[in-house]
Amino acid sequence: MLSAALSSSPESEASTAPSSSVVGLRRGLPRLPKRAVDTWPVQFTSHADDYASTWLQGALFTLFTLGLGLPWARLRCRRHLLQHTQLGGQVLDDHASPWAMLVRQLLVMALLSGGGLAALDSPWAGLAGLTIAMLSWPMLWLAAVSHRVNRMSWGRRPLAWQGRVSDAWRAAAAPLVWLLGGVWLVAAWLALGRPPKVTWAVGGVAWALLGVLLLSEGAWRLAGLRQSGARVGPLRLRWQARRAEVRQACLRQWVQTAWLGAALGGLALVAVWAVQALSPAWGQMGAVLVGGAIALVWVLTSWWQWQARLFCLVWDQTGNRSLRFRCVLSARSLLGEHLLQACLVVGTGGIYLPWAQHRAWALRARSVTLRSRVALHSVMRHWPARHARVEVAMEWGSR
Repeated sequence: MLSAALSSSPESEASTAPSSSVVGLRRGLPRLPKRAVDTWPVQFTSHADDYASTWLQGALFTLFTLGLGLPWARLRCRRHLLQHTQLGGQVLDDHASPWAMLVRQLLVMALLSGGGLAALDSPWAGLAGLTIAMLSWPMLWLAAVSHRVNRMSWGRRPLAWQGRVSDAWRAAAAPLVWLLGGVWLVAAWLALGRPPKVTWAVGGVAWALLGVLLLSEGAWRLAGLRQSGARVGPLRLRWQARRAEVRQACLRQWVQTAWLGAALGGLALVAVWAVQALSPAWGQMGAVLVGGAIALVWVLTSWWQWQARLFCLVWDQTGNRSLRFRCVLSARSLLGEHLLQACLVVGTGGIYLPWAQHRAWALRARSVTLRSRVALHSVMRHWPARHARVEVAMEWGSR
């Protein structure tokens, strides 16, 4: 998803807003005349080949540093995309510190490694380690969002994002409890020797249905916290989607995921039968390969479908009385684009990956438009530009 904030550039502070008179209000920023609205589409000016060159340099740097240079590579690619994204004639930028990203990366790796080592000694110890890692996720999420948005700027004007750990815990509590409860129930079922009882089957179905409500609640709360915690200068954003809208989106996603799983499962059975019939010696290995490929397609397609649905829902419901974002991209179009790019990446053996990322960013950026009832130069006057108060990412090589 695009971030909930906008970023900086060394552009001049002169406004590029349309010439329209501004009517002063007794409170807040002066508004445009009644029923007057300025429309600012997001412009993206990057060339795919330039981004691919940046991405390749980052990949080589990550390889030579044995993975430790990944935060620098990611940040450089992100800065390239943001610095070629304009809103209202002002360029975005990201001044995040790669060192903070490296610390989070090492922390996640330490949690996962600790859980894996504990699982080698005892499955229950590994399960306890996994539980601790999952319970740490709200704090890691909060740190990542805060670090990303607070280090962004729009026209040299830094954005701000405020969020508390308690808010992140409340937002993520429902889906976390559901996921952890499901993991521990499966572990108990395996420990008891997989008893084929009706009670376990009914409980599993009931737990899955409960997840429809809890996951939708978590998605609504987390999206609301991320979008509503951002400030664009003197204006604070709001996410105005209702619970019912998110629940409906989650229900559609569950139904389509189940339908896709059933269709791909049938296709997998046919493929396995064909492999066993044509080459009995490779029957078991073929079944494993086909099953793994089908499962991967199912997971990726379901995830992209949900991301497309959430992207359109989030940005079409973000705004306040003065600013409002509008997304003209449908979830079906975005999903189709993801599938097309995935086929191109697979067909080229991964070579097309940076071009696919560039195309996906361009498609999302150009689908978002900002509608404002406040003149841009009025916002700029109440939002003075200053140098970013952050560390500059380490660069390698000449641009």
